[in-house]
Amino acid sequence: MDMPIRSETLRSSERGDIANRAEKGSAMRLISAETKATNDKTTRLRALRLAREAEDAAAAAALAEAAPKPAKRVRKTAAAKKVA
Repeated sequence: MDMPIRSETLRSSERGDIANRAEKGSAMRLISAETKATNDKTTRLRALRLAREAEDAAAAAALAEAAPKPAKRVRKTAAAKKVA
C-alpha cells in the first residue's frame, strides 16, 4: 500500500503552533497596531468635532447678542390719543 503524500500544510499543522508562532505573533502585532491607529483617529476626530461645536456655539451666541432686539410695543392710552 502506498501512503499518500502529505502536503506541507498538513505537516506543519501536525507540528502544532511552534511552526506558526512567528506568523501569529506578527498578526497580533498588526491587529494591535490597527486597533491603536483606529483609537488614535477616533480620539483626534472627537477632539476636532468638540472644537468645531464649541466654535459654532460661540458664533451663534455672538450673532444672538449682536442681533437687534425687537422694539417694545407701547400701548397707546386714551389720554395719549386725545393729546395727539
